[in-house]
Amino acid sequence: MPRALACIALLLMVAGCQGPQNVAQKKPLTAQSVTLQAKDMPSMQRCDASGDLDTVLQREKSSDPSSYERNSYQWGLWKREGATEGYLAVYGAGPLDCAALSSPSSGAPTGGLVLGLVMKFKNAATAARIYETGVEFLGFGPSDISFVRSTGGMVTTGSDTGLGKQSAVGSATVSGASYYFAFWQNKSFESDFLAYNVASTDAAKAVQDMNGRIN
Repeated sequence: MPRALACIALLLMVAGCQGPQNVAQKKPLTAQSVTLQAKDMPSMQRCDASGDLDTVLQREKSSDPSSYERNSYQWGLWKREGATEGYLAVYGAGPLDCAALSSPSSGAPTGGLVLGLVMKFKNAATAARIYETGVEFLGFGPSDISFVRSTGGMVTTGSDTGLGKQSAVGSATVSGASYYFAFWQNKSFESDFLAYNVASTDAAKAVQDMNGRIN
């Protein structure tokens, strides 16, 4: 065999042996890696209210005991039915906006506030079943849809949202303040999104960013 061909054959053989070892393993998706990220809301800052659901609920236990009892019961029930983890990410335009979420006395956000809640279940069937229950949890749920509709806002459900059959998206402007929500189930994830005083285009992009990480 000519020397040049022998060298090529040797290089190909070495590459074939080493190739699979050099392929980066894709990290499994988690609720935290799917939900809102800083890059989704570059003009906002992450709020201290963010965290895994167990931590979030413990904070609520001292700040709002009645809501804690309801939300803690629901989360415990879902965990027994197949929820494996959950994560709430909160971003505000500034410190006062973040404070408005954690302290009722702070009033409404003056700039903007965005929340992304993602829960991961053991499989897609369980996630779909939980989505279909339409249970209110941590302020996310049917009341958001009712509120937007009652104010003359727009609500889109199903495949027309671009988020799949199990989804709902809505937006409204009330007294100069804008509201935007999106709820959807994709694979083994159930995701909720709420935005206050954020441009609809920015909110919609953040939702697509979240969903894109699942796909």
